[in-house]
Parts: sequence; structure tokens; C-alpha cells
Amino acid sequence: MNIHICTDHGLIPPYAIMLMLSFAAGLVLQFLLNIRGGIKRNIAAYSILLAMPMSIFFALLLTYISTGGKAFGISSIGGAAGMYASALTMAAISRRRESFGVMLRSCTLSLPLMYSISKIGCLLGGCCRGVDYSGVMCVEYSGERMGHLCAFPVQIAESAAFFAIFIMGMMMYLRRSRSAVPAVFLLSAGAKFVLDFLRVSHTGKVISLNQLLCAAAAAVCVAVIVLRERKSRGFAERAYN
Repeated sequence: MNIHICTDHGLIPPYAIMLMLSFAAGLVLQFLLNIRGGIKRNIAAYSILLAMPMSIFFALLLTYISTGGKAFGISSIGGAAGMYASALTMAAISRRRESFGVMLRSCTLSLPLMYSISKIGCLLGGCCRGVDYSGVMCVEYSGERMGHLCAFPVQIAESAAFFAIFIMGMMMYLRRSRSAVPAVFLLSAGAKFVLDFLRVSHTGKVISLNQLLCAAAAAVCVAVIVLRERKSRGFAERAYN
């Protein structure tokens, strides 16, 4: 069974609709998590107002830099960086040390949901498509913009993987697991790294820019975890002595 998608759309492309829905779902969740974490309501509200423009700006900026100024496009990794930048900005404005942890946690937990929804838009719009593939469950595109081609359903795989990460992360968070944030962050970076091999844009490359950025982000996350563990052990040893 194949999946047929015509990319000749009307005035409002489905990619734009799904992108807006991803922002709506992610930012509402982020707002609720911030309130639950003790962030003042006005700070939480200003945070979601800042998040969207910063996310779009960083998404466009990364694509512009990576293409040497030749093109604009929306990069998911750039968008995630913008979301984190907005969270850090609002945490600094709140002048409460604990706000940094709460707002970064809320951002991390909401990002997989946002990415999962946005990938449906990519599927319907034909962007970020998979490698050429004509087997079972291939995506068969048609229309003037793309012509006729068959591709691996990588957008569906990404959407499903990140939705599963989101569900797992929320379950860990509701159980008050301290590992929820690092688990979601590392699993997201790993899923993005692996699934990038199945994109047509990866053809002819050993490793892509997306994969390098994912590896760098995962390395930073692991380093932070190790440093925190050492710091905690140091406190415990001094308290024991």
C-alpha cells in the first residue's frame, strides 16, 4: 500500500497550517508546565510571546548561514535553538535562579511534540522528503511542483518517533523522574541523527550538518550530566566527612 500526496495546494499550504498548529500545541504546553513549575503567570505568558519569533528567526538564520547566504529556509534545529534562547531570556528577566531549570525543562518536554506535528506538514508539503524508495508504504508524490516520484516515508517515521519521545518524557515528568529532561534531550538528538540518514538531502554525504549539531548537543548534555553527578558526589562526601 502506497501513500499518495498531491503537492498542488490552494492559497494556504498544509505545511503552514501544521507549523502553526505545532507552535500552538507546544507553546500552550510550555505555558502550562511553566505555571506548574512555579513561574509567574505573566512571565510564562511573555515567554510564549517571545518563543515563536525567536524560534523562526533562529530557524531562518541557521539555514542562511549553512548555505553561505544563498537561501532561506526553516531549520528544525535552528528553531529549537531559538526556543531555548527565548526560555533563557525570560528566565534571566524573572531574576529567579530556579526559573532557569523550570523553563528549560518545559522547553525540552514540549519540543518533541512540536517537531512531531510539524513533520506532518513536511509530509503533506513534500519538503524534507526521504530517499528514493518504491517499496511498501512509500510516499508517492505528484503535482506540478514536484512531478511524480516515490520516497521513503521519513517524515512519518520522524513524527511517530518524536511523538513517542514526547509521551515517554511526559510520563517520566509526571512521575517526578529527575531523568526526564536528559532522557528526552538525548533521545531527540539520537532520533534526529539516525533518521537523517533516510533523507534525500543526505545522499552523497558521510555526515550532515544536522547530524553534527545533534552530536554536539548530545555531547554537551552528557558533559553537563557528568559534571552535575561529580558535584553532587562532592557535596555528599563533604557532608559525610
